[in-house]
Amino acid sequence: SSGINAEWPLRPGVAACLLAVALAQEEPEFVPNFEIAPGAKKTSFLYQIQKGLIEGYATMFPDGVRIQNTAQLGIMTAKNDLCKINKPDYQSQGSVILGKTCKKAFVKVFNADEDQCSGVFCDVLEVAEVFLNDTMRAMIAAEFDKDFFKIIETEILNPVMEYNCRCSGKMMDAWMGCKHKIGEADIWYTVMNFGGFNTSAAYLEGEDWLDFWVDVVKDRLPWDDMSLMLERTMANLCQTNQDDEGKCYTYFYKAFNTLYQWFLKSTGGVPAVNKRGGNNRNNDVVVPEQCSTYDLSAYADMEAEDISFGDIKEAVIEKFCVEECEDVYQDTFLGCCTASMIQDEVLETSVKNTATGMGDIYKRLYPENEDAANSGISEYFGYYENAMAMLRNPTCTETDVEYDVTPCGGAGGEEELGEVSSCEGLSSKKAKICKKKAKKAAKAAGGEEEEEGNNKKNKKNKNKKNK
Repeated sequence: SSGINAEWPLRPGVAACLLAVALAQEEPEFVPNFEIAPGAKKTSFLYQIQKGLIEGYATMFPDGVRIQNTAQLGIMTAKNDLCKINKPDYQSQGSVILGKTCKKAFVKVFNADEDQCSGVFCDVLEVAEVFLNDTMRAMIAAEFDKDFFKIIETEILNPVMEYNCRCSGKMMDAWMGCKHKIGEADIWYTVMNFGGFNTSAAYLEGEDWLDFWVDVVKDRLPWDDMSLMLERTMANLCQTNQDDEGKCYTYFYKAFNTLYQWFLKSTGGVPAVNKRGGNNRNNDVVVPEQCSTYDLSAYADMEAEDISFGDIKEAVIEKFCVEECEDVYQDTFLGCCTASMIQDEVLETSVKNTATGMGDIYKRLYPENEDAANSGISEYFGYYENAMAMLRNPTCTETDVEYDVTPCGGAGGEEELGEVSSCEGLSSKKAKICKKKAKKAAKAAGGEEEEEGNNKKNKKNKNKKNK
């Protein structure tokens, strides 16, 4: 088999959960108190997903119409408080949830420009019940995989990411500037008195419950790292995908869809496909069978928690080092959007620092789990560091396979981009990458020339017509 120079970036928890679903024995059917049923065929994997959604839906909407009372009360309370941000006559009033200072900060964001970013609180709360009901029912009723994932894309992913690309930075800046006064909010007393919390728990170490948790929200959470992580994540996801149309968040969603299809093939799961219409097929791309099928039979008798990172990476690495698979993997998983993420060392540092800070809070709350937490953090940091090291230079030791990891916009620098124009004198592997870049650049340039030629042709025809 082919070797690769570092660990492959698959988190064992995610893969293990998928395997557990695929290989689990059938459980008794859940029957809600109202009429609702999966839209997919019983033999399909989507049917199993929809059964799980029905259980969640029935918990959230006990009668199939109205959201549960506790959630309804919470939505109504939050709406009455936060919708004052959107209404000029009430903007000067305080806020039970945000307190005076943060309310003022988010009102300023709302009034600052046409985006009115902080109006999102009210916008979401006003439609929350109907949106959740309609969207969950649509996902449950979807007959085919393509329809199911299209609902997620159009109703959830696109609106959320379009908002985040415009507003996440402004909202985080407002929060960072007012969080030191979050203790002003009256909601703390409601939470403390009616939340069922132990106000003399050991983790408080004699500190007042209210003071402790206000301090956690205000200072102990790693906000500086979280802010930087958000900024860099959005910068990468919201940029234009230069390898294809759309933004990078769409690229990653397409990659997830592809992984889902390949996962089903590898585990024997049945896709929900409209065979008559062929609506789940991409006829433009022919993927060699060996590139989209993984041998996971070795894990069939294993418990999910026993499937290690090393176990999973072997199957993936072997495929990535097959020359037949190189092009499809380059386009599907290692495009410029992926390259932008993995080359962003500022993002990497902020992710690790955020995880460390959250881990410190967890260990304070659950000191009995400190050793396990330290071990788990070290383990996952090891996976993450090895994955980043490999992805920044993904080469195979026994085959002539190498991947282009140039970020969108050519963040590799002028010197690296200059190599694209001339591939002479490079080693075979470097020349291969260079030619890919040159081909991509030529394709882009050709598109511009073709457009310019068409414009000239149209102008010429127009002149003839006028004569």
